[in-house]
Amino acid sequence: MLIYDLEQRDGKSKYEYLYQCLKEDILNGKLAEGEKMPSKRQLAKENGISVRTVINAYEQLQMEGYLQSRERSGYYVVSDFDSPLRYQKITIPDPTPEKEEKWVADFASNTTVYEKFPFSMWTKVMRQVLGDYNLHLIMRGEFLGSPELRYEIAKYLYHNRSMVVSPDCIVIGTGIEYLYSKLIGLLPEHAVYAVENPGYRKIRLIYEELGVKWTWTAMAENGIHMGSLRSSQATVVHTSPEHHYPLGTVMSARRRQELLKWLEESEEHYIIEDDYDCEFRYNGHSIPALFGLDTSGRVIYMNTFSKTLSPGIRISYMVLPPKLLERYVNSANFFSNTSSNLEQHTLARFLRDGYFDRHLNRLRKYYLSQGEKLKHAIECTPTIPVEEIVGMETGTHLLVKLHTELPDAEVKRRAQERGIHLCCLSEFCIEEQKRYEHVLVLNYSGMEEERMQEVAELLGGVFDSEIAEKRGIKSRGERIDGISCELYNKSAKVANKKNRI
Repeated sequence: MLIYDLEQRDGKSKYEYLYQCLKEDILNGKLAEGEKMPSKRQLAKENGISVRTVINAYEQLQMEGYLQSRERSGYYVVSDFDSPLRYQKITIPDPTPEKEEKWVADFASNTTVYEKFPFSMWTKVMRQVLGDYNLHLIMRGEFLGSPELRYEIAKYLYHNRSMVVSPDCIVIGTGIEYLYSKLIGLLPEHAVYAVENPGYRKIRLIYEELGVKWTWTAMAENGIHMGSLRSSQATVVHTSPEHHYPLGTVMSARRRQELLKWLEESEEHYIIEDDYDCEFRYNGHSIPALFGLDTSGRVIYMNTFSKTLSPGIRISYMVLPPKLLERYVNSANFFSNTSSNLEQHTLARFLRDGYFDRHLNRLRKYYLSQGEKLKHAIECTPTIPVEEIVGMETGTHLLVKLHTELPDAEVKRRAQERGIHLCCLSEFCIEEQKRYEHVLVLNYSGMEEERMQEVAELLGGVFDSEIAEKRGIKSRGERIDGISCELYNKSAKVANKKNRI
């Protein structure tokens, strides 16, 4: 007898539950291969269900290859293990929660401060959009992106980056990675891409993933080293002139003109201008974008709202010159846009009504204050062998040049032991690492203000033993690598007191 407790079916229909029970019994061998199944009437009577319920369950099992119907004989357990619909019972484990490393301070993550996201303004605008657009929001969007958003971006670029851009030349996409995949399909197949050295490591990974040939070009104080670029034989150069990461430098106007001259030397030359955080300049005015200065029509401009709003709002964009735009329209017009209609329309109105500008003003003040406070905390910690701190004019990270003999790997290891996650400038290099040793890259965007001095003292502990070894004469006022013995001793007393507590 096959009797099942149908009260335990947990919301399933009777036929679904019966089907699952029978399949389980077949898979675990309780119902042997070739065994005759009870008649439909018998099984229905034993379980207090209708014959139709049994028929539905049997037919489903037959369709999947678990039962076979024999004329005038009934149903039999199938012995054919090669049936394409047969499968073994598996247990799917519960998802393992991602482990988040808990750091006292994480200087390696250059993330947005989520607490500064303008939730109230964004929610207000989104409600307006939901009320105004209704069904339009769930329709298929234009493959270039929302016309309203492209129009607002064009206005923004004109006022803030001196770019005269038609909205029709702007392509919206979900993240820079997606746009790169589309862009590379537009450029010559034999193109060689140059990345900056040192430079943003993710760009190299993207090129490797997309299977293109790439090389590197060295950096000079005022931007890309032109001699290195020419010797690299690259035809496409990827650069961030307004704020280089990680060097933090701004490409000079003269070097921009030199780079544009290189562009004109060959019709196969292109520039990808990555303007990822051009909004965070704290003094003076931005230099016009390369796209706005270009007369050859071979500069591609790229930017994202991930840095200014949130990585969760996956809206990035690129501005294509006319020839590439025509190529893109002809080759990709059957694609649907990958960004949410709701988010695109919300962002368009967010820009239109001035909310974005006000949000940026608040962010600039916050990041400037954060950078100044971190710089002050480091300078006030005598155990950190600071030679120079740079990078205050733009962006959300500082470069701290150290006077130390400790290898970069050892500095990182000691910092991690103290709960500090950081990167060294040499890690961003492809070659020539030695030139960039003993420089910390400290991203402060997510740093808690009230813990800066504490973190600075922990960072100073990395160099305690080295400074102690260098202490020659301990007389009052004598200096050790720019750090007075008096200050060092004071710091050591504070540290010892904390340890006793």
